[in-house]
Amino acid sequence: MKARLSSHRFRRRAAWLGAATTILALVVGAAIRVGNTGETFDTPLTDQEAWVYTEPKLHRLSSRERLALFSTSSDFVRTAVARHDLADAWDLLGPEMQSGQTRHSWSSGANNVVPFPARGIAAWDVLYSYDGDVALDLMLVAEPGGDLVGKSFTIELKRYPQRGNRWLVASWVPKGITTARQSRAAAAVPPPPPPRAPLGSVWLLVPLSVLGMIVLIPLVVALRSARQHRRAAKRYARELADSSSSSNPS
Repeated sequence: MKARLSSHRFRRRAAWLGAATTILALVVGAAIRVGNTGETFDTPLTDQEAWVYTEPKLHRLSSRERLALFSTSSDFVRTAVARHDLADAWDLLGPEMQSGQTRHSWSSGANNVVPFPARGIAAWDVLYSYDGDVALDLMLVAEPGGDLVGKSFTIELKRYPQRGNRWLVASWVPKGITTARQSRAAAAVPPPPPPRAPLGSVWLLVPLSVLGMIVLIPLVVALRSARQHRRAAKRYARELADSSSSSNPS
């Protein structure tokens, strides 16, 4: 052992090995002490009950409520939809419709309401009616002189206790697409002609004739060959009988 410790090469290797071991031990110790610094995006578990959607209670509208709903809807159509008085229409909007815009931007016409040159409401019907939340289907009649005749929209109205429990507009959505019954230009377009075959029925005779020839030609050849075979057989039998009679004289 003394001899090995007196070796310069052995002492140098032992020093390098000791230094490497010390550095490795420091790194492992630091990693254990610091731990995992990564972020977790897992949703934390809670003891709260799961949220389950329950359909609101249906509400039967009274005559007074129907009158109030129709009054608010007609005022909204006259002012906001027909673009006759946008300033007055601002007070008919609920928080959902007012969100993302100001009274000034609303009055400029660049707002979230689909316009229509409405002359009035031709018909309306209740789409659904919950307690404090009602949707109506409105059939609007367009002003004369334009291309449009009418258009259907769905308007949603809600009660807001913080705003006097009034019926205010929560959404305004076009219903369906504009059809020929709602547009004069679309109604004036003639219907497409019925589809016609590119070739007449006479041209069907060509493939039928070719098919008939494919079937008839082999049949005619076969019948002709059979007839020639019968004739040859009769001739051979006759010549054989003649030769037999000539070879046996009486």
